[in-house]
Amino acid sequence: MSKPLVDDAIIVDDDKEVIEVLKMYCENLGCFRYIITAKDGIEASMKLSNQKFALILLDINMPKKTGVDILKELDKNSNNSVDSIVIVSGELNKNVISTAMSKGVKNYLVKPFDEDAFQTKIRQVLAKVRPGLLP
Repeated sequence: MSKPLVDDAIIVDDDKEVIEVLKMYCENLGCFRYIITAKDGIEASMKLSNQKFALILLDINMPKKTGVDILKELDKNSNNSVDSIVIVSGELNKNVISTAMSKGVKNYLVKPFDEDAFQTKIRQVLAKVRPGLLP
């Protein structure tokens, strides 16, 4: 029996307004069954350990647990693929980029960005991790 296809996304960010904008952008893609949100790293850890996502939008600077902490946990968590992660952050210093790259992350969006830039990046990611998902 084959695994069911995963067509859910998760947005991990501590800024409520950013979450709302990213959720709208994801809805406009028209390909996700559910768009889950997490307001901090602890909530994200729980959701990522319980569910597989086609797309993980991950902020780096968050209270309680950072995006880098989440990346380290994903090494141990086989539910989700590092290829599904897009780092979405306003601050990407060399250490953060180096750590993310050492964990296998290849996709970044630096805030602020517009919907066109978002959709271009997300379409590239989904074409690799879930071919056929986009209409």
